[in-house]
Amino acid sequence: MENTTSQHERRQTVALENKPQSFYRIKPENRSRSDWRSVCFILKEGVGRSSLPSVKLRAIVDAAKEIVNLYSEERGCFDESIFDGPIKSKTLGADDFLPIFIFCFVQARLDRPCALCELLQTMCDPLKLNGETGYYLASFHAAMTHIGEIDLTEDDELSIFLDILPD
Repeated sequence: MENTTSQHERRQTVALENKPQSFYRIKPENRSRSDWRSVCFILKEGVGRSSLPSVKLRAIVDAAKEIVNLYSEERGCFDESIFDGPIKSKTLGADDFLPIFIFCFVQARLDRPCALCELLQTMCDPLKLNGETGYYLASFHAAMTHIGEIDLTEDDELSIFLDILPD
């Protein structure tokens, strides 16, 4: 069973690796000029190549924070608290964050993400599951689940996030 799951995960990831940000329904104003490379690097190195579950969990949180940081950096947004006056800044909501995270998850080319997710959920301190770590671990699980459920036989334009297509 695990071998079949791993094979399916790998096929899905390989099929999705070269898809542009638009395929993942990342809104044009939220796309990264760098293709989120720094986020993908954090996931690949911190989650994919480290051996300690605590380091992997920290990398997931760091990758999520890097999405927010890179988004702000590329748009010239800054934290209002460091300035005297109000500054217009736009934050990413969950509906904007998750497609970006899914894109980065695919680009990181993680081995056996299903087994990895199970390991992390088992090894994570239950108290952390209620906080920031738990939120981003749930996002990691949602990304993995979504990737596994994408129907690759459908048209590129219709295979992901069908429920948010414009009328």
